[in-house]
Amino acid sequence: MSRLPPLPLPSARGARPARFLASLAFMMMVVGIASRHMDFISTGTMYTAIAAGLLLGLAAVAVLAVTVRDVWREGRRGADSAFGTLLLIVAAFSPLIGAVAAYVAYPALDNVSTDPVDPPSAPADFVQVVLPIDLRAAPAEVAALQEDAYPELTTQVVDLSTVEAYALARQAVDDLGWVIRLAEEPDTEEANGRIEAEARSLVLGTQEDVVVRIRPGDGGSRIDVRSLSRVAMPDLGENARHVSDFIARFVEMSRRQAAN
Repeated sequence: MSRLPPLPLPSARGARPARFLASLAFMMMVVGIASRHMDFISTGTMYTAIAAGLLLGLAAVAVLAVTVRDVWREGRRGADSAFGTLLLIVAAFSPLIGAVAAYVAYPALDNVSTDPVDPPSAPADFVQVVLPIDLRAAPAEVAALQEDAYPELTTQVVDLSTVEAYALARQAVDDLGWVIRLAEEPDTEEANGRIEAEARSLVLGTQEDVVVRIRPGDGGSRIDVRSLSRVAMPDLGENARHVSDFIARFVEMSRRQAAN
């Protein structure tokens, strides 16, 4: 009497629900961040979408643990599906992973200025959202942290009148694609000038406020730049990037004008 072949082992439990939850978490992250970049949603809504994505990702991890247990202990089918789900979960967690890595790599600052001692004042309507947990550096440590991390971000001194320096600064802001909120052109070649603009973070598309201050100096002008986060949390290097981008563009334009 012939023996019947053994029945195949059933698929591991939770494989499909875990894949569904991981896919939904990844979609929440991508759609939330992309929608913020395109101004379809507010920053607060984007953070809500990211938080929802993280919660869905955690749920996917919990369900995936059941799948892995069945595959490992009972030899059930579903290892390939579990691996694909794990990749989706890692992709969904990538903003959090990147934020943690940046938090370790960059100083815990929420604003950066080329003049830490006397920085340009914040815009009159500037409001910063305060979080329940403050991860920023202590105020007494800010200047030293910035000096150590960004020694190249210093006041720019040029042999130009404030009117000429303002024109270059205005063009640099336009070239960077920042949205100008206030533009105060110097009335005379010895008067002060000021530009307030809105810049965007590279990854999440959140807004930072950038202030450019033009003041007369010894035989020329002094240009200072300050970038401030609208949320009281470590900026992960974004404010320094804005200041650095402006300086690089301004210096390039100044050299080009001097050569002509």
